[in-house]
Amino acid sequence: MNTDRNVIIKDKALIVGIQYKDGRERDDEYFVRSHMAELKSLCETMGLAASAEALVKLRAPQSRYLIGTGRAEELIALAGEQDCSLIVFDEDLSPSQQRNWEELSGLCVIDRQEVILEIFASRAKTREAVLQVALARLEYSLPRLTRAWTHLSRQRGGARGTKGEGETQLESDRRIIVRKIAAVKQELETVKRYRAVQRKQRQTVPVPVVSLVGYTNAGKSSLLNSLTGAEVLVEDKLFATLDPTTRRIKFQSGTEFLLSDTVGFIRKLPHTLIESFNSTLEEVLKAELLLHVLDASNPDFANQYATTRMVLEQIGAGEKPALTVFNKTDLLQDPLDSLFIRKRFPEALFVSAINGQGLTELVDAVDSILLGSRRLVRLSIPQDRWDLVALLHRQAQILEETCVDSIISIQARLADREMHKFYPYIVQEEHA
Repeated sequence: MNTDRNVIIKDKALIVGIQYKDGRERDDEYFVRSHMAELKSLCETMGLAASAEALVKLRAPQSRYLIGTGRAEELIALAGEQDCSLIVFDEDLSPSQQRNWEELSGLCVIDRQEVILEIFASRAKTREAVLQVALARLEYSLPRLTRAWTHLSRQRGGARGTKGEGETQLESDRRIIVRKIAAVKQELETVKRYRAVQRKQRQTVPVPVVSLVGYTNAGKSSLLNSLTGAEVLVEDKLFATLDPTTRRIKFQSGTEFLLSDTVGFIRKLPHTLIESFNSTLEEVLKAELLLHVLDASNPDFANQYATTRMVLEQIGAGEKPALTVFNKTDLLQDPLDSLFIRKRFPEALFVSAINGQGLTELVDAVDSILLGSRRLVRLSIPQDRWDLVALLHRQAQILEETCVDSIISIQARLADREMHKFYPYIVQEEHA
């Protein structure tokens, strides 16, 4: 029996999707199969070989195995025929359901949540990301300790219902995990305070923040690289980016902004991950503009758009100004595909981070939104106030600059939101 999570890499897996017939959103077969295809990609990213799949139709979830006992035995037989050592459910399994499945099948049985957690664990690089994933995994494992000790008891030949060493060790393990959770949370708070200090330092010289958000593997990191020249990891894998990367961009107009890459979203993202990555997602909350990036070549883009919008609502960023950006247009083979997308999203921008198509239009759109209503102003600034002159150069488009009798005269286009910083020195203004 293989129920050891440390030896499941490279194993074959049976993917199980659930189609409910009780009128809920998931009763559409195409919807369920698209989830299963995504779970297959997740398993491959994890290092598993998804060699078989099964779709189970249910009127309502069953308490013991989620599905009926007869159907469960059929799936176990299918797993045996396909030489699968794992069964992976696209639905969340309760701790007792996982335990029941593993007792019945003798196989390792996991759900989508556990797959995503394992991928996040393998991708985390910075201390903050490692801590965030560790917290989510600990909170996921805590209610599943009984399941782990059931395996150990069975391997030792222990009788069911007996008390003693296993129960004592179970209580000890639970206390250890609770202490670990508290310690990780405390360390995360320290990291969070450090990030807040960094953010406050950035705000002393205010530069607008633009965040790239979107479904995992939509090409956010590629877009960041194309716009900034940053060497950020780009892979054709789910969750290639966990750690936020921020780069500075300066427009020809003179405006500057910070462009931040963020962790990709996905359907059924474990709630523990959303909570533990809260400090990272705060970058999204502080942004003045979101670039919602979608993969134009993915036929499921509409559902991926809806998923990202739902997560943004969950973290309190649903009302943020956003530009919808379809990336990977170089992969569109049929012109009708582009027409179909444009009909669904008439305000969207279409780009290719690979060949540069549409990037100029994207930058111009961001520039226009960030500047908002601009005014043409003339300022007279004392020569000893080079700090103000430097700030103006960062936040405005400088059209003319002269220095006469220790007074620096500057004509510039300045955003309304920046006007208050320079009011004492503005001698003339009009709409640009």
